Amino acid sequence: MPASISAGFKENNMLFDTHAHYDDERFDEDRDALLASMPENNVGLILNPGCDAETSRKAVSYANRYPFVYAAVGLHPENIEDGWTQALDEIRTLAQSEPRVRAIGEIGLDYYWEKEERARARQQVVFARQMELARELKLPVIVHDRDAHADCMEITRRYP
Repeated sequence: MPASISAGFKENNMLFDTHAHYDDERFDEDRDALLASMPENNVGLILNPGCDAETSRKAVSYANRYPFVYAAVGLHPENIEDGWTQALDEIRTLAQSEPRVRAIGEIGLDYYWEKEERARARQQVVFARQMELARELKLPVIVHDRDAHADCMEITRRYP
């Protein structure tokens, strides 16, 4: 961490929430009040990742509303459904057109629930396509890896 950033963290005890999901329905009742209160509670930065097209749009909307919130956009492996190519097109558009998008995510592999090899193969394809997008746009990724370590490493190594 650069000295200027680490000094700010030490002096202000500022927190950086690197993996928030404020689009979750549990926040519906008081989301705006909660987000507005973050600076006074020493939360200086928030990165809110999307898990599908809808939550990625929400992440962007929060980032556009609050100056300390940034968005990540992506398709979580548990949210890959028929029509995922259109969702990925929307993710691409958000990543290219919205300046507060700072990462591709939350993307990756999740084999915990998915035991069928065909579905796992589809997760791998979608993960690889999003890794390609991140490389193309020069954005970092937020990787979700659950019970898929070897395959996750193999795919990430393809996209240095």
